[in-house]
Amino acid sequence: MTTPIFLFSLLSAIFTVGQSIVKPGSILTPTTNSSWPSPSGLYAFGFYKQGNGFAVGVFLAGIPQKTVVWTANRDNPPVSAEATLNFTSDGRLVLQSAQGAETSVANFSSASSASMLDTGNFVVYNSTNNTIWESFQNPTDTLLPTQRLFYDDVLDSSVSESNQSTGRFRAIMQQDGYLALYPLGTPYLIEYGYWSEGIKAPQFNATLNLDDDGHLFLANASGIVTISGAGNSTKGSVYRLRMDDDGFLRLYSYNLVQNGIWSIIWSPAIDKCEPKGLCGLNAFCEDDGKDFHCTCLPGFAFIDESKRSLGCERNFTTESCKGGINTMKEVPNTMWENVTYSLPLLLPTKEECRNACLQDCNCEAAFFKDGACSKQRLPLRFGRRKQTDSNIALIKVDTSTPSTAKIVPKERKKEVRVDILIISISLVGFAFIVLAISGIAIYRSRLCGKPKELEKITDGFKEELGRGSFDIFYKGTIGNDQKIVVVKRLEKLCFECGELGKLVKDKGVEMRQLEKMIKVTLWCILEKPSFRPLMKRVVLMLEGTEEIPIPPNPSSALS
Repeated sequence: MTTPIFLFSLLSAIFTVGQSIVKPGSILTPTTNSSWPSPSGLYAFGFYKQGNGFAVGVFLAGIPQKTVVWTANRDNPPVSAEATLNFTSDGRLVLQSAQGAETSVANFSSASSASMLDTGNFVVYNSTNNTIWESFQNPTDTLLPTQRLFYDDVLDSSVSESNQSTGRFRAIMQQDGYLALYPLGTPYLIEYGYWSEGIKAPQFNATLNLDDDGHLFLANASGIVTISGAGNSTKGSVYRLRMDDDGFLRLYSYNLVQNGIWSIIWSPAIDKCEPKGLCGLNAFCEDDGKDFHCTCLPGFAFIDESKRSLGCERNFTTESCKGGINTMKEVPNTMWENVTYSLPLLLPTKEECRNACLQDCNCEAAFFKDGACSKQRLPLRFGRRKQTDSNIALIKVDTSTPSTAKIVPKERKKEVRVDILIISISLVGFAFIVLAISGIAIYRSRLCGKPKELEKITDGFKEELGRGSFDIFYKGTIGNDQKIVVVKRLEKLCFECGELGKLVKDKGVEMRQLEKMIKVTLWCILEKPSFRPLMKRVVLMLEGTEEIPIPPNPSSALS
């Protein structure tokens, strides 16, 4: 059997290209000189393939299974093969696109050199050879041997093995000495966490550590708490701790001598459905002992059958809460996030809970457990089935004739995704809002049954109306600011009274998508920029993967 010493000497001879010290003026490209290797060649910093393009990061280059362990600007789109990575003469590391746009790869300047170390740490030095930046102190989803997580340091999961963008789960080294797992974006509270391991210590004192031999532990000045014992003490293996895309924290090993595959040597002993939010909104997770499965609520369908983690949306629309919804279906033994909008009702039976929700237009679902009824609004999230839990979810469903249901065909859903992309881009300049939505909004004087209100805000309908792509196209001379005010007030008026159907004559319009667009539009045209959602959130809301809150009343500043 080959000894580890001989193995690393062999790796060094095979993989070392150039010098391990990188100086200003060095350039990488995705297709030629694509990376700066560590002395042994085990790790490298540079371009790696992602999707249809390339990203920049640190990866294991000395094994057949090239494995990414750190990514720069992980939420930026991949770059083309014509991009370059430049270590500039003034000591910056800059990614330059084919069009010449520059993006900083890391937050440092005036660097004199950099080095890819055999530990997997990419380190940048100043003129006195002191470290001014390192990848180990800016982790993404992976912890490597000799790397430590200090308090408030996090590992955020990636979207998938092949997509290193930020995913849905987080591991955090908390100030109280606990390593804990949460869905990304939730408060660090017990009801949202789904696994933790801690060490008794003063606050701000504990760290998470991974040794070269695979020993994973928490440590402070008074001792250690072992999470996973040591592996191969001969150091013939490499280890990595990764926050995976399914919400599990896993410790992996790879045998360098046998040139095998990554093996899991530790993960939390929890059910596969324990990570909250695995199945997205309006869906719940079921664990069959081997794997988990996602199921939509009654009356809902998957947004994308091929990506069930995106969750579900209703496969019907109604004009109002009384337009066909007159019954509720049960989803027993399921647990959800409880965000009731009213005080829980003390009702002895689930039938009384059902009736209480049916009589409330704001109620879209209800939870009944142990004589308590909690009214809910959609979407529901963090759903999972647990046979030992007696909670019953009651979901409003449509019982009208099939002709009133608007189930979007699969082909049309693909078109919707393209429309969403176009609309989200257009929202930046408000062009779509002024030209299209304003045209939709002004539909004669019959909107929402309030002609006097419409006449008032449109100055007696003095503007000229003409036919356009959305049935009515506004051609008056009213100023842009006033147009926006009209749009905001008309859309808000019709949205609040549940009469969005009167905004368009086209019966082929999918009303749920229209409602999403109207709600997002109202958010995006708020006067205060700080109130407007980021474009990433806009896309997620239009896709249905993030809840769209009820928009606030339009600002009175313009009106």
